[in-house]
Amino acid sequence: MSAIIVDGLTQRVRDADGWLTILDHVSFRIEGGQSAAIVGASGSGKSTLLGLLGGLDRPSEGSIGIFGTQLTELDEEQRAAWRARNLGFVFQSFQLLPQMNALENVMLPLELAGRRDAEPLARQLLDRVG
Repeated sequence: MSAIIVDGLTQRVRDADGWLTILDHVSFRIEGGQSAAIVGASGSGKSTLLGLLGGLDRPSEGSIGIFGTQLTELDEEQRAAWRARNLGFVFQSFQLLPQMNALENVMLPLELAGRRDAEPLARQLLDRVG
């Protein structure tokens, strides 16, 4: 089974002049264990594609399957639950809560997921990244 299957992915947004097509019928497969890079000029749709792959938004057309889950068939609440169980984002800029220390920031999603071992696991993860 392919890890990621994208078929006919199109994303349009409304702008002052009508509709702007950001992604136009993009299709690809990424197999388990395969590495892939998303590269392109500024404004070419890289962040839009990543947001769609992460279930942050719904495409105008097309389908996204990740390890057998059809993201395009999930509603917003289901996509949020799927992200919480299956996905992590690494942003270019820090997305930490400033009133919390590093340990508390790492513990927060673990606690929201109901992990009783949130603190020792967060400490272990922080030790791994230095």
